[in-house]
Amino acid sequence: MIRRQMGSDWLLITQDNHARLAGELAAHVGNHLFERPEPNKSFALGVTLHDCGWVLHDDDPTLNSSGEPLDVFETPPAIALKVWSASAERGAAVDDRAGLLVSLHGLALSMGATNSSAEKHQKFDLTNPASRFGINKFQHRQVELQESLRKCLGLGTDLPLRHGLALDSELPAEEEIVFQFRLLEAMDALSLAICCTKPPMVQIRPVLARPGGRPLALRVRRSEEQVLFVSPWPFDGDQIRVEVPFRRVAADPFSTDEVGEESFKHAYAKAPEERFAATILPRR
Repeated sequence: MIRRQMGSDWLLITQDNHARLAGELAAHVGNHLFERPEPNKSFALGVTLHDCGWVLHDDDPTLNSSGEPLDVFETPPAIALKVWSASAERGAAVDDRAGLLVSLHGLALSMGATNSSAEKHQKFDLTNPASRFGINKFQHRQVELQESLRKCLGLGTDLPLRHGLALDSELPAEEEIVFQFRLLEAMDALSLAICCTKPPMVQIRPVLARPGGRPLALRVRRSEEQVLFVSPWPFDGDQIRVEVPFRRVAADPFSTDEVGEESFKHAYAKAPEERFAATILPRR
């Protein structure tokens, strides 16, 4: 769930809706600068499903230690590993390529949560034996799932891989997977830039304009609450308009006990679904 502050309210956006928005953007990738990913349907589906396991949490949301609705960037290991696993399994059950892209996404998130990078996501405490075991188990399962999906896609299983990607391979099929995964990460980040209180980043990197191409960065800027500028422009139209579903809850922290959590769940459940419109434009 994304907790967006808007005046005296929280606009609560489910991860599944955030991912669907990313998938909507993914379907528009392709112009004279950016090659259209192929097969396009599987690529866009992978982006759409990249957080589909989050319904396990967002259908029964929780609070953080301050009594605020738990934001995705505050996710503790127990929730993260459950929803990442569910996303990969559900994606793989629908489409081999989409499943591989979703699994690569979960694996990348797990790597970011266990290294010393400056990424905003919650870091996991690897000095805790339970956390260390859980993350290792998750990563091993993703490696196994990816090997199975690679076989289904006719990709080699004897290539040297780095976090699931054959980064040193010049085989067209491998370059396509890297290209599509980098675009998945970019569409994920653009959707977050639309949905979050403030865009989590001003540059999205590394992105590829085509398979085997040189890495580049997308620059993003939100000039207004609902206008996002992107450069270089990766899409097939001169602008994209989207609608983001959310539920509104007054931005007053709940008590952190069982009563407070039940009060939050009741307030969230009874809040009607609303939508805000956003426009994505080429950055000038």
